[in-house]
Amino acid sequence: MASVVNVETRDTIRQFLDGHFTTIDSLEQVGELLSAEEHTHKQLEEEERVASRRVNELSVKAAAAANGVHAKALELIDIHSQIAGSITDSDTSKWDFGDGTAVMDFVGALASDLQTYWKLRQAKEYMGVVLNIEQIAERAAQALPGDTQGMVSALSSGVELLSKHGGGVNQEGAQQLAEHIRQTVCNIWENAERAAANGLGESLRKMRWPGKVDQSSDAALREFDASFSILARLEHIVRESETELQRNGVELLPEGAAALPLTHLARAVDIRMRFHFESARETSRADKPELWLSRIMGMVRNMVPLLESHVQDLYNRTGLAAVDVRSKFIELVLPIVERKLMRDREEYQNNGLIVAQVARELAGFEQTLRDAYFFEGAGVLERFLDDSGTFAAWVEAERARAIKLYMEAIAAPDAFEPVYAVDVVGADEPRPSQIAQRAVMLIEDIGERYEVIPSCMQRLQMLATAQFPLIIALVEDLESELDEFSRVSLAFMRDAVEGTSGPTSTAAQLQQLAAWYHTAWFVEEAACDWNCSELYVAMWAGVCRHTATRDSNADPRDWREGCDAWDERDQRVLDATPALDNDAWLDGGIWERTIGTLGALRQRILGLMGRAISKDVIAQLRAYRKKTTWATEDENRDSVSAVLSVVILELAHLVENLSELVPYTALVRVLRGLANEVDSFLVDRVACVHSFNTNGGEQFATDVRAFDRVISLPIEGGARVLPRAYESARILCCPASSTDSTTSDMTLALDEWTPTVLDPAIDEDEALMVLAKLGIRRLALNDVRRLVRNRIDFAGYTIA
Repeated sequence: MASVVNVETRDTIRQFLDGHFTTIDSLEQVGELLSAEEHTHKQLEEEERVASRRVNELSVKAAAAANGVHAKALELIDIHSQIAGSITDSDTSKWDFGDGTAVMDFVGALASDLQTYWKLRQAKEYMGVVLNIEQIAERAAQALPGDTQGMVSALSSGVELLSKHGGGVNQEGAQQLAEHIRQTVCNIWENAERAAANGLGESLRKMRWPGKVDQSSDAALREFDASFSILARLEHIVRESETELQRNGVELLPEGAAALPLTHLARAVDIRMRFHFESARETSRADKPELWLSRIMGMVRNMVPLLESHVQDLYNRTGLAAVDVRSKFIELVLPIVERKLMRDREEYQNNGLIVAQVARELAGFEQTLRDAYFFEGAGVLERFLDDSGTFAAWVEAERARAIKLYMEAIAAPDAFEPVYAVDVVGADEPRPSQIAQRAVMLIEDIGERYEVIPSCMQRLQMLATAQFPLIIALVEDLESELDEFSRVSLAFMRDAVEGTSGPTSTAAQLQQLAAWYHTAWFVEEAACDWNCSELYVAMWAGVCRHTATRDSNADPRDWREGCDAWDERDQRVLDATPALDNDAWLDGGIWERTIGTLGALRQRILGLMGRAISKDVIAQLRAYRKKTTWATEDENRDSVSAVLSVVILELAHLVENLSELVPYTALVRVLRGLANEVDSFLVDRVACVHSFNTNGGEQFATDVRAFDRVISLPIEGGARVLPRAYESARILCCPASSTDSTTSDMTLALDEWTPTVLDPAIDEDEALMVLAKLGIRRLALNDVRRLVRNRIDFAGYTIA
C-alpha cells in the first residue's frame, strides 16, 4: 500500500513539476518554494502546540465549572426536596464529570431545572416577606382605634421592610410583592395619621375651640400633647426614610410640606370652613366675604394663645425643623382662604363690584394678621387680583357704575345748582354744584375701594379706566354748556325792561356762569388734594420710574397713551419699591393735567363773565355816548349825569352780586376786564368825540369818579381802575388860562403846556415827558391832542 502511495505521489510530483516548471529558469525557483513551504509547516506545528495547551486549560476550567454546577445542583435539589417533598438521588454525588462532553451534557440537562429551583427559592423568600407584612398589618389593625403608639410602631416596621424588599429585580412576582408592601405601608400611614388627627381634634373640642381655648383641663392638654407627639413621630419616621420611600415610589408627605402636627391644627380650621362656607348652606355666600373671613379670624384669634403658651414649647421638643408655630399656622390657614376665593371666582366675574368688597375685606384681614400677630409672609390679596378675569370684571364694573351714576346726575334739572347756600360757604371757597359734588364723590369712592390693591400697575389701570372718564365727561359737559352759552346768550343785547323786579338777564347769566365756575373750581381743588395724597403720590412715582426706564426724554404725564399695552415687564418696573433718595418724581403729579384743564376752563368762564357784564354795561351807555350837553353852563356838576345814574346803580348791583358769586381773585379779574372796557368807552366814544368846556369837563370827571368808585370798591388798595378816563377828565376840566378859577388839580393851565405838546415840530418824546410831569402817562399823544381840540373854550392853539 505504501509503494502504491509512493508511486502515486511521485507521479503527482512529476506532473506538477512538468506543468509548472517547463524551463531551466523555472526550476531554479524550486529551492525557494520548498524553503517557504518548510517555514509554513513549522508555523502550523507551533499553532498546533498552542491550541493543544489551550484545550487542556479549558478542559481543566470546564471540569471545575462542572463541579461547581454539580454542587449548586445538589443545593437546589435539596431546596426542591424541602418544598416539594421529593427524594434526592443518592448517586448524584458520585456523578463523574471527568469528560468535558459529559459536563456539557449535564449542564444542558440541568438548565431547565435550574430556573425552576431558583424560582422556588425566591418563592420561599417572598412567602416569608408576605408573612411579615401581613403580621405588621395585623398589628396595625389591632392597634386601632386607641393604640396610636402601636400603629406608629407598625408603620416603622413596614417602612423598614419596604426599604429591604420594595425595589429590586424587575420580575413580575417581585413587583407584585413590592406593590403589596407599598400599599400596606400607605394604609398603615393613613390609619395612624387619621387616628392621631382625630385625637388632636377631640382634645381641641374639649378645650372649647373654635371658641376661646380653655387650657385649664389637664386631661385635655395631655390628650392634645399625646396626639401632637404622635403626629411628630410619624413625620420623623417618614423624614428619616424619605430617600428609600422616594426610591420605592411612595409619597407619604408632599415635598416641602409643613410639619405634620401644625398641618392638622390648620386642618381643623379647614374642616369648619368647608362645612359652613363651602357647601349648600345659607352661610356660603360669595357676596358676604366678611362672614367667612371674620370666622377664620376668630378661629385664629382663639388658637394663637394656645400656640404661643403651649404648642411652641411642645413643638420645640419634637426635634422637627425649628419654626415659629404662630406664623406657620397662619401660613397654613391662608390656602384655605385662597381656595374659598377660587370657589367663588365665577360669581366674582359675573358681579365685579363684589370683587371690591372682597378686596377690602381681604386687605383688612391681612392687615390684622400683620399688626396683631406679626405675620410677615405673603398674603392672598395679590394672588387673588392677579387673576386677569377677576380684576377685569372689577374694573369694568367700577367704570360702568360710575358712568351710569354720573349720567343720572348730569341729566337732573338741578345738576349745576349749588349744594350749599352762599351764607354757608363763602365766595372765597368753592361752592360745589350737585354734579361737581357727585363727580368728586364717585372718584373718591373708586379710589378708596382700589386703594387696597398692592399693584401700582393695577391701580393705574383702574385710574385710567374708571376715574379719568368721569373728569373727561364733566369737562366735555361744561365746555358744551359754555359753547351753547356763547352761541345763544351773548348773541343778544341786554333785554331788561324798566320797572320790572327781580334780577336782570345779565345777573342771571352771571349766576349761571358762577355755577359752572364753582363746578370746575371744586373739582380742581379736589384734584389738587388728590395729587398730594399718599395713594396718588405713590402712583406718580411708579409712572415716573416707568417712564425713565423706557425713555428718559418722555413726559411721564403721557403715561395713559400706552397703558393698554403694558405687560409683565412694565408691571415689575411699576410695582418696584422706589429708592428713598430718588425724589425727582416729586415734581408734578398724576392729576396735573386734570388740574391744568380745569384751571383753563375756569379762566374761560371768567372771560365769559367779563364779556357778559361788559356787554350789558356798554349797551346801557348808548344814551350816555349820545349826550351833547358837555359845553353847557350848568353849575350842578357834583352829581352824576342823569342818563348815567341808572347805569351806575345797576352796575353797583351787578358788582355786589358778582362779589357774592365768585372768589375775590376771580372778581378782580372780571372787574379789571370790565374797567378796561369802560375806560376805553369813556375815552374813545365820549371824551374824544364830544366838545367840552370846563363845566362839561368837570361833569365828565364826576361821572368817571362814579364809575371808578363802583368798579374799584371791591378791589383792595384803592388803585384807579379807569386811568385813561381819569386823565381825560383832568385835561377836559383843566383851566384854559392861569387866571381862570377851577377845581382842577392840574398844576398848569392849558395855555401853559399845550404849546409844547401840540406843536408838531417838537419831538414826541419831549412832549410825552411834559405830559408825564403833569401826571398824564396812560393817554397816547394823539388822544391828548384830540381832547385839547375838543375844548371849545380854549382857542389858544390850533393843531396843524
